[in-house]
Amino acid sequence: MPHPPTQARRVLIGFAFASLGNGLTLPFLYVYMAQVQELGSSTAGWMFAWMGLVGLAAAPGVGALLDRFGPRPVLVGALVLEAVSIGSLGFVDGLGPTMLVLAGVVVGASPLWPGTTTMLAAMVTAADRERAYGFAFLGLNAGIGVGGLVSAFLIDVERAESFQVLYLCDALAYLTYAVVLLLLVRSPARARDEQDAAAAAGSWGEVLRDRRAVALVGCGVLAVTFGYGQLEAGATAYAVDVAGVPATALGWAFAANAAVIVCGQVVLLRLTSGWRRTTALACAVLTWSLAWTVLASADLMPTAGAVAAVVIGLAIFGLGETLWAPIVTGLANTIAPDHLRGRYNASLGATLTLGQILGPALAGSLIGSGLGHLWALVVIGGTLTAGLVLTRLRFMLTPAEDRAPDLVGDTPEMADAAAEQAAASAMHPGPGVNR
Repeated sequence: MPHPPTQARRVLIGFAFASLGNGLTLPFLYVYMAQVQELGSSTAGWMFAWMGLVGLAAAPGVGALLDRFGPRPVLVGALVLEAVSIGSLGFVDGLGPTMLVLAGVVVGASPLWPGTTTMLAAMVTAADRERAYGFAFLGLNAGIGVGGLVSAFLIDVERAESFQVLYLCDALAYLTYAVVLLLLVRSPARARDEQDAAAAAGSWGEVLRDRRAVALVGCGVLAVTFGYGQLEAGATAYAVDVAGVPATALGWAFAANAAVIVCGQVVLLRLTSGWRRTTALACAVLTWSLAWTVLASADLMPTAGAVAAVVIGLAIFGLGETLWAPIVTGLANTIAPDHLRGRYNASLGATLTLGQILGPALAGSLIGSGLGHLWALVVIGGTLTAGLVLTRLRFMLTPAEDRAPDLVGDTPEMADAAAEQAAASAMHPGPGVNR
């Protein structure tokens, strides 16, 4: 996408600003709750579980709102709620008020990725969607990475005011994205009366009757549970508690992960542009399996080698991330009918949320019980299984949906356009069609 449309470019820039604000606070939320608010490590851990449950409960409503009202008004309202909630977090005290504010933070953040991807789907051609999602994912990681580096120099656990400043800056970043959407971005063109009526009549039942969507969500939960869900919980716990890696080395590991994503996102999408989508997704998950294998080897090495294994492992994990996020989002938007696009994107958000609840629970139960090596075997086996399951997903897709130009006789761009036309009929195949 060498020359993205002006509207799409503004959305991507606004989303990157919101990600920058998120990066200011995300790495230190646990520290703030456990040490600054003095809730304790156990209670802080339960707060993350609470946030996951709120996010999971919010997903169906987010999808319905996106389909009914369109992404722009939903995003603006969510960004205002997010700004108010995150800006208040540094000024609340006690368990109850903190839980209430965190619920607002999660509800406000829930539409950001599905709403942005739904909006971009209407602003770029079908052939350019995955590249647009790749740029959005690049902006997300670059913003979080830069924000994390800035906040590392500003926070002081002994000074609650330093956290209050960060949360207010985060709120300002979210409001910046809201202003961009209000003043510089037009609502994507929507169909007239017929599609408005269809949007009002759309339901989650239609999504659940689409076997492709259900299978994609199932594969996503499996992949995220043993992949993304282990990145900040299992991987860090294994590195520090099992392999004996100094905690300071984790900063280098996550920096390597972010650098691979930022530097490799566009290149890898270009290299895999002619691949089947299911093949690219399977490769992404199998790359995570390789990453966990390298990470697991840290326990067999002296300190210097262990640090290198952790840094290299998380860098390899970043390679898989560059494929997974844009391609799985592109596939969901290819099979989604226009009047259900918000629900399909929200279902991917729920996939990530559920996997990030199950993943840390798995890591905590195994590594916390002294079974770190078993954790390594489970996540390596889990990602291998997810990769194999994803290769079976292709049998539920048409060649155009799977972007298989060799089978349909077209270029990848023409295959994407054909898949758009096939998506609506695929929801309700006619007589004699065997799906």
